[in-house]
Amino acid sequence: MKKNWLALAGAGLLSLTISSTAFASPATVKSYVKFRSAPSTSSTVNETLKPGTAIDVQQKVNAYWLKVTVNGKTGYLSPAFIEYGQAPAPPTPLPSPPPEPAPSRASATAGKVIQHAKDLKGTTHYAYGVNQAPALMDCSAFTKYVFGQEGISLKWGTRYQKDAGAFVDRGGLQPGDLVFFRVGSSTEIGHVGIYLGDGQFIHNSPSFDGVGISSMTTGYWSTRYVTGRRVI
Repeated sequence: MKKNWLALAGAGLLSLTISSTAFASPATVKSYVKFRSAPSTSSTVNETLKPGTAIDVQQKVNAYWLKVTVNGKTGYLSPAFIEYGQAPAPPTPLPSPPPEPAPSRASATAGKVIQHAKDLKGTTHYAYGVNQAPALMDCSAFTKYVFGQEGISLKWGTRYQKDAGAFVDRGGLQPGDLVFFRVGSSTEIGHVGIYLGDGQFIHNSPSFDGVGISSMTTGYWSTRYVTGRRVI
């Protein structure tokens, strides 16, 4: 009879041990707390747990101590420093935006050419058939001069520049492209400028008596566009 009682008691203790493990309660450390080797303030401190550390509460020893496991290690800590429930998952970081592509050499050169052209506002005057850069020029002498500042060689005259570089469709124009127009009643190309983007171009024109910016989408030049060339 005594042996049976001992067997039952042993089974009961085993059952309690299994139960306490199987039904461990997840919890989270809410403020810094010492994780000790025994339920006593004089016991060895295994480590100091940080807020947010996930633990499993195995057993309530008394009102002052809990038996817990942390990362597979068993120890003791005060229940005043924990809260039950799983630690919230850290927020998923937003993906970093892709880096801005570095400007190509062509676009950088185009920007410099356009700036050279803008710098001639108020300095250059228009005269048909004249190439006295930078003070007095016609439209093609103007484009020849500003592109030449960046080492790009153009012949003087729209009859030559209209065949320079590569053809560009109107819908594919980029800043720095040459744009060509007919003037007056002629059906031939008679004027050239430099495309700026957003339907605008800069040119040396008698209407400004020098360098100015005009629209290709409204007004006089909108119906006189002929072709575009890319020389950069």
